[in-house]
This record gives sequence, C-alpha cells and structure tokens, in this order.
Amino acid sequence: MEHTPDLGKNSTGKPDPWAKFRGLAWWQLVLSILPILLLPVGGAIGGAIGGVGLFTNLSLARKPFGTPVKVLAMLGVVLATYLAYFLVAVLVLNLVKG
Repeated sequence: MEHTPDLGKNSTGKPDPWAKFRGLAWWQLVLSILPILLLPVGGAIGGAIGGVGLFTNLSLARKPFGTPVKVLAMLGVVLATYLAYFLVAVLVLNLVKG
C-alpha cells in the first residue's frame, strides 16, 4: 500500500504549500500540472479553469483506483479543462463581437 504523506504542516509547524504534490509518481505530477498551463494562454479565465482541473487531478491521483483508471480519468479532466476554456473563450468572443 502506498504511503500517503502528511498533507498538513511541515517540520516548522507552518502549512506546507507543496504537500499535495509530494509522494506522487512523475506521470501523476505531469497530468496534474497540465491543466494549469491554461494560465499563460487564457489569463484569469484560463487560470481559474486550469486551477479547478489541477486540484481535481490531485484529488484523483490520491484515490485508490488502478493505474489505467487513474490515467484515463486524469486525461479526461485535462481534456475537459481545455474544452471548457475554448467554449468559454468562444462565448466571450461572441458576446464582445455582438
């Protein structure tokens, strides 16, 4: 069984901002970070949608599913975040154009 790191405080007693990333496999880290790459492309809207995707994938990475199910679920979240961003971008563009 995997060892789940303490997601609370670090050794100095302060909250550890990187705790959610500790203990994950490299592919889980990559799939978790992919949605936040919308930030430089989409600004605040892309960052908000990407942030939701990032935290959703971090949550999925800690679930006790098998590896193939995790990969498919996390890829689905990545795809959904990019699709949601492009749909919102098209909607905003149409609203601005009139």
